[in-house]
Amino acid sequence: MLYAVAKKEFTNQVVTFADWPAVKEEQPLKQLPTLKTEGQVLCQSNVIARHVARRLGLVGEGCWDETWNDLVLEVTKDFYEAVIDKIYTWKLFKSKPEPEDVSKVMEEVKGQIVKNLNYIQSIADKKGKKFIVGNDIQLGDVWLYAALESCKLGVPDIMTITPWVKEFTAKFEADERMKKHMADRAPSSVGI
Repeated sequence: MLYAVAKKEFTNQVVTFADWPAVKEEQPLKQLPTLKTEGQVLCQSNVIARHVARRLGLVGEGCWDETWNDLVLEVTKDFYEAVIDKIYTWKLFKSKPEPEDVSKVMEEVKGQIVKNLNYIQSIADKKGKKFIVGNDIQLGDVWLYAALESCKLGVPDIMTITPWVKEFTAKFEADERMKKHMADRAPSSVGI
């Protein structure tokens, strides 16, 4: 999505579950994602996102904007990892048994999501811009939207979980670059 915001060409090589064993050993940490650029290979999602955003000028203006974008990324990561650990491990990956009280787990995860989203909203409210940190889409916006979208399988109402999130996603999806990107991208291999 960062490349789409910057209107820059990129090649997205999707690795299917079936293809994964053949490419796993080539990866620096035996995991995805990786980014191959300028003769270098980067791994770890957050490192890749920050690198790409800096290279494409999507971290705002000055150190504080970059820091606010980093903070949004980290706060988003916290709730995203809760969804992975508490929901996707049993619902999607089948690596853990389904919890005895699914509704209690869902309530706890939603509570963390809302807490984190309220904090991100407080940043946006203080900045007073169209998007979280600025008047154009930046790293924090892309990271938040991507995480929300990735969490839909586990938390179907996440895109409307608070009025602010509903408004944020509507603005994000209305952006012409995002409309084009979402229409052109390949579907996820895990249905999210």
